[in-house]
Amino acid sequence: MNSQVLSSQTIELERDQVSILGPKLELHNCTVISETDGQGMVFAGLRMHGGIFDQKQALRNFHFQGVHFLRVRFMGKYIGCDFGDWEDMDRSSVSECDFSSARLQDCRLLNCDMKGILIPKWPCFCLLNPAEARDFVISQQWPKKIGLTLDIYTDSDRECVAIFGDASVLAKESGLPLSEIRALLQIIPGVNIVD
Repeated sequence: MNSQVLSSQTIELERDQVSILGPKLELHNCTVISETDGQGMVFAGLRMHGGIFDQKQALRNFHFQGVHFLRVRFMGKYIGCDFGDWEDMDRSSVSECDFSSARLQDCRLLNCDMKGILIPKWPCFCLLNPAEARDFVISQQWPKKIGLTLDIYTDSDRECVAIFGDASVLAKESGLPLSEIRALLQIIPGVNIVD
């Protein structure tokens, strides 16, 4: 799909096919239903204003590059995904989007304004400006798996304005109860938890 403007349509990205969105594709209040993994999705110049991006199977290690999301509601599970762009906001961006219905683990928001961004509810959590929490994180004693994860999260460039984690994954990997993990996370500068 390219060189068109669509409104209030449903676009399906099917499993075992490569879907190329763009160049010069605009979606206004559309619903994108993705059954594909990262290898089946290519953004070559998409602007999505409003609407829903619904990822039906877990999307892993995907960079939403070549796409601008404005006021889009995300649904589904995302692991290790990047939204926005490290260097060029004209190439990719994310603004005023709603992630409250999504499951995010090890996902980063790059070069964006966090005002208007809705984050997922607990057990997901958000660490704002992770590079600024670096000194605090490395000065503390942490349970091994949690310390390793926080070390990775905060060893980041300033272009990363937020990183999302999933405390239920930390609980499973560390053997600690969620309540204990929450208490540990809450002392970190910039951590945001929504009930």
